[in-house]
Amino acid sequence: MVNLSSTPFKRTPAQKLFRFIAGIVIVGLIIWGLVAIPYDILREERARLYGEEVTSGLVLTVRTEDAGEYPGANLIIEYKYVDPDGYARRTEARLPDSLWKQYRPGTRLKVILVRGRPDMARIPDEVEPGFQVWLRELMN
Repeated sequence: MVNLSSTPFKRTPAQKLFRFIAGIVIVGLIIWGLVAIPYDILREERARLYGEEVTSGLVLTVRTEDAGEYPGANLIIEYKYVDPDGYARRTEARLPDSLWKQYRPGTRLKVILVRGRPDMARIPDEVEPGFQVWLRELMN
């Protein structure tokens, strides 16, 4: 239908209601999508883009803890490493259960640091969210 007059096309109340509800749903989905983005992982991987450095660390304690979102990864190790500035730092990592014998207190391990952010460290066998692994592979 072509409207050639200068008066605007009038929508029916049902059309107005449908457009209003559709707008609310679309805005809600956009907000939900923005809230669901793991910004902490994005920031961490963005920092890793500047490069990583390798240092060694020492396992201090080994314990098990229920892994709700990571089945088969109940092993948690606490380790200490020295960053390039000479500061000794302690952190924890969640590992797969199969590595129980490999990581014992006193064992040396490889620690990967973010260049310029030595407080952000990880070890090669650490269990990480799937999104983080996918993002790292995408950026490399």
